[in-house]
Amino acid sequence: MELENEIPSPKSANAPLSAVSALAGEVISPLKRLQHMDEGDWEEFTCELATYWKKKYLRVNRVGGAGDMGRDVIAYTPDGSWENFQCKYYSSPLNLTDVLLEIGKLCYHSHQGHFSMPAKYYFVAKSGLNGVSLNALKDSNKLKAELISGWDKKCKDKITKKKSVSLEGDFLKFVEHDIDFTIFDQIPQLKLIELHKNHTPYYIRRFGALEFDRPAPATPPNDIQSNELKYIAELLKAIESIESQVSSVDDLEAFPEFLTELKSARKNFYSAESLEKFSRDSMPPDTYENLLEDCYEAISSLVLMVHNNGWDKYLVISNHVTLVSFSSHPLNLYMSNRDKKGACHQLVNKGSLKWNK
Repeated sequence: MELENEIPSPKSANAPLSAVSALAGEVISPLKRLQHMDEGDWEEFTCELATYWKKKYLRVNRVGGAGDMGRDVIAYTPDGSWENFQCKYYSSPLNLTDVLLEIGKLCYHSHQGHFSMPAKYYFVAKSGLNGVSLNALKDSNKLKAELISGWDKKCKDKITKKKSVSLEGDFLKFVEHDIDFTIFDQIPQLKLIELHKNHTPYYIRRFGALEFDRPAPATPPNDIQSNELKYIAELLKAIESIESQVSSVDDLEAFPEFLTELKSARKNFYSAESLEKFSRDSMPPDTYENLLEDCYEAISSLVLMVHNNGWDKYLVISNHVTLVSFSSHPLNLYMSNRDKKGACHQLVNKGSLKWNK
């Protein structure tokens, strides 16, 4: 008789529900999105990566289609050499026969003088490479031996439709002695995603931002840090505008309501700082800078308005900014009221905002 075991609680039961998860449900991972690309998207994805991955490239050209001579995406370097990104849109992992045929095409057309051999040759396969292919690419001597021994069966009648290509004579010598088989490599799927994320401005457009869940905001340290001095000094001046006995943080011990507000302000500031870090790690450049600009525009009329004192100005603007939706901004779903108030403190740090005349 088989034992019945109680199923464990789902992982999601113990995880807090974020605004992103509530809106989108289960997030589609970048790897799954990669698998759903069509052939055209796959080559465009590779072009995006090649264009921005290495700054040394002068230009990147797309060949592809019939007559590509074993080249898909070509990246030229300033020293006159080039690198090849060979796109393979197969539903199953690339096998050794596929790998050897592409290398065979490249060797043949290079021997014919159509182009020089590349400095690097990357297989960029949607479904990756199988184990046999990966092992061959790791050992350049084995890869050469596999190409030579398997030529007649895997390459001879498939290099070109016009004729059979025998591996003999000068061509054989070329393959044996002139080809550096260490140039051949592959870029794993997860590495492709990582490179695309870290080196291109297209990542969010292609994969979206909903894959990310923002980490919990940082907790303010006990001691005030150097990057807090400016906004805290400005806040103290605002308090001083209605309570002359306050001129330093130590003075707040006698005024619990102001001390509570200072502690809240620090939490808000660190929350906004955490959002800024999240933006840098997950969003295109300048995303957070654009948010601060939007924040200032949302409060600019109140900044210019005449207030009784700095404290009134601080309260009015702090309250108003929490009512702003920022609905058109990509960070909107990740923002809390703490972030909105903290962004105002960041604006003070930048010199864009003051509570006092």
